[in-house]
Amino acid sequence: MGRTSDAKERLIQSGMALIHAGGYAQAGVQDICLRAGVRKGSFYHFFASKSALALAVVERFRQFSDQFLDQALANDLPAVERLIRLFHMAAVLQEEFQRESGFVKGCPFGNLALEMSGHDEPLRHALVEIFTALRQRVATVLDEAGSSQATLQAEAVVNLFEGAILLAKTHNDPQIIRRMGVIVPELAR
Repeated sequence: MGRTSDAKERLIQSGMALIHAGGYAQAGVQDICLRAGVRKGSFYHFFASKSALALAVVERFRQFSDQFLDQALANDLPAVERLIRLFHMAAVLQEEFQRESGFVKGCPFGNLALEMSGHDEPLRHALVEIFTALRQRVATVLDEAGSSQATLQAEAVVNLFEGAILLAKTHNDPQIIRRMGVIVPELAR
């Protein structure tokens, strides 16, 4: 009976950490392998390319994101308060990153979109799907709030959310996300 290897999982975890902390370009295959404790040949056994690993990393981040959104948008508060909670929880998460590493890491999807959208079509399409799903989830919450323009307002909320996270990363200040959450009720009218 063959031995079970967790090398693929370690590569994904290593890719997640390095890509989120320093970006796609900074996360070299060799660095990913070293962090994972996996030989470079094994990397190519599991992934045809660094881009293929990035897609696996995006999918893993998506699983985390879905859990995060389930909690933030849980149906235990009025709709608009749930959207405010989304911003609050994102600020708390970025504060945790800042305590651990000294800096706000930002949204892994937003970071990759900024860096890679013009360079990697499969990755761009995966990110489009993620942002579209987020917009649809926010639109559902806005529908519950009685919005007559839920789709348009959801786009505004998602743009504000991603922009706030980007600027929080730029300024190394998670309070920007919290402050932008306060104006969500204005967008939900």
